[in-house]
Amino acid sequence: MESLLPYYERELTHLRRLSHDFAKRYPKVAGRLLISGENCDDPHIERLIESFAFLAGRIHKKLDDDYPEFTDALLQVIYPQYLRPFPSVSIARFEPLPSTSVDGGNPVVPRHTTMHTRPVRGVACRFRTAYEVQVSPVRVEHAAYENTFDTGGLSASLVAQTAAVIRLRLSLPQDDPGSRPSPPAKLRFFLNGEPGVVAAIREAVLGHALGMWVTNDTSSAKIELPISVIMPVGFDDDECLLDADARCHPAYQLLLEYFACPEKFNFVDLDLRVVWPNLPLTVREIDVRIAFPNRLHERYDVHLLDRISKENFLLHCTPVVNLFHHHPEPIRMTETVSSYPVIVDTRQPKAYEVYSIRKVYRVRQDANSDTVAEYRPFYSVRHSDPHDGPVRYWHAEFGDGDADFNVSLALVDSTVVPERAETNTISLDLMCTNRDLPAQLPFGLREGDLFLEGGASAFVVQLMRKPTPSYRFPRGRGAQWRLISHLTLNQFSLAGSGADALKEILTLYDITDSLASGRQIQGIESVHQETGVARIAGNPFPVFVKGIDVRLVVDERHFAGTGLFSFTQILDRFFALYVHTNSFTRLTVVSKQSGKELVRCPARNGASILA
Repeated sequence: MESLLPYYERELTHLRRLSHDFAKRYPKVAGRLLISGENCDDPHIERLIESFAFLAGRIHKKLDDDYPEFTDALLQVIYPQYLRPFPSVSIARFEPLPSTSVDGGNPVVPRHTTMHTRPVRGVACRFRTAYEVQVSPVRVEHAAYENTFDTGGLSASLVAQTAAVIRLRLSLPQDDPGSRPSPPAKLRFFLNGEPGVVAAIREAVLGHALGMWVTNDTSSAKIELPISVIMPVGFDDDECLLDADARCHPAYQLLLEYFACPEKFNFVDLDLRVVWPNLPLTVREIDVRIAFPNRLHERYDVHLLDRISKENFLLHCTPVVNLFHHHPEPIRMTETVSSYPVIVDTRQPKAYEVYSIRKVYRVRQDANSDTVAEYRPFYSVRHSDPHDGPVRYWHAEFGDGDADFNVSLALVDSTVVPERAETNTISLDLMCTNRDLPAQLPFGLREGDLFLEGGASAFVVQLMRKPTPSYRFPRGRGAQWRLISHLTLNQFSLAGSGADALKEILTLYDITDSLASGRQIQGIESVHQETGVARIAGNPFPVFVKGIDVRLVVDERHFAGTGLFSFTQILDRFFALYVHTNSFTRLTVVSKQSGKELVRCPARNGASILA
């Protein structure tokens, strides 16, 4: 409604000026209508003028918005996430209570586990986990960046190249000296701390590591591990903050989640499954050393690694999203309206918002039984199948989220004729959010901020970050047409004025419109592409394929404090997700200031690295 107000006021002002001219030309008629100048003393005529101004303002706004009913219908079919709010996000940490027993193994908190908060304004917000969390007795006791270390017993190549290490000391508590709970195969660390330090750690571990080795407190033996045991987190389909939709290209979802919650990618997995069986049962502590080459010292931010502590490596963490299932009260159909507002909770409508409509059912109540029939989306690829007989449809209109409800639902047949009400009610299956309420929550409380559904819990769950507000794609004045125009992105879109095209794409998905993300986007100076060749493994023999080498020139100053490596990883996978089966992309990032190569990504096809 706030966006409609200027149109209404402009139309009302215009009508009053016309009334003034009308009164001058036709004073007798104006006198009967009680119009004098720009004022009207007849309340009925005044209400008519205001009503006309309201209707004319709505029409004018629709014209300025390029008729959003059409773009909304198109986006509902091909990219429905553009019409949905991006819910509040935070990072949660699970800590087992001292009384928790691990006799049955390491407790697992599955992905999409629902939790609730303490009430805020009388409403308990609900979050769900984005990653699976395996809670183990392993603890991080110490972490440091070191230039002195013992390399005896390691491979010659690792000894020759290693110039520094990050050392993590992990404790393995045990009650019985003769037994030890089996630690998880992978340890997932959340890189916590000041953004500059986190960016330096992430780039070092994921971009410069040579490999690692493990020692224990009972012997001098070393277990050497390859670089492949260190893995980034947040890029797979089962690690999305929002449910992956088959209609939405994963490249766009990656961009959206990066700008909405960049800390989602500040997780690192260490695969230690080959380590645990080779440790004596008496081991209480192990040291994990991640090796780095001498070129790491050439980085301008390497001094930040000297500030590493155990607080930078947190276990048992996951992103959490304010998104949950809900079945609102049934809507009784009536002959007096053509569409129905979808209100999640009639008692506190402003505390909830519809994220998406999953299912719509009609419940017809007869004398002896109830008949349930499912409606289909009107704008969908499955429409008017002649073999299905008469089919009923639902159509949703999305608002701006400021009112008590952001979605209106219409029930129609294949010719868009509203359905007769009879004795029917509508039952809905929704995905909902709590709007901006989570942003008002306290966080970091010692007794916990989130509580598992169903009562007693074996964990204290703390929020490590203040929950973000919800975000939305801009609407009106051609914004949705700009989104639609970029759905045809391919390698030719980056030819010519590649930097401008890429920056415009990134700006469209920067829904937070923050200063930090804006500086990153403006740090792109130029984009060039050329044909390249890569050798990939094949069966029975290797083959060579043609692909695209992308050269990205950036201004390093724009990435101070946030780091370039995360941004590069996102672009690397963004480009690669547009490659067909027998091709690849290979991204190289170069400094504008020095001309040096900052990051060279391996040849990639989709989510796979070609080796």
